[in-house]
Amino acid sequence: MSHPMSVEIINQYGTPSVRVGIEQHSVLLAADDVDRLIEHLAAVRASMRPEVPAVPSRTHQYLMEVDPCWHSEKHPLYEGAVLLFRHAGFGWTGFALPTPSLVRLKDALSAHLDALHEAPGLPN
Repeated sequence: MSHPMSVEIINQYGTPSVRVGIEQHSVLLAADDVDRLIEHLAAVRASMRPEVPAVPSRTHQYLMEVDPCWHSEKHPLYEGAVLLFRHAGFGWTGFALPTPSLVRLKDALSAHLDALHEAPGLPN
């Protein structure tokens, strides 16, 4: 059975809210409610099958944050680091990277930087 769903931004009493409607029912969500809903849905999605693919699709148009804020610190429980990125819609998302993953990430980013420096017309 299909449940038509709508999601829209409204400005009730001067405060932006999100109205989520399913059939004849609806709810208004403030920004902090939306944040909690996104986190809850992400946790639910993580337990669903099929799982999120391990490799990004070449055809999907992903939401992209240009020059995001980020933060890195040593992981408190094991050898590695915590890397956080801020997305305007998803908020702060954290990744705990063990040392071997950090090395692979460093190598991949270094290769991108090397390619930029080798491009004609760009200063070294």
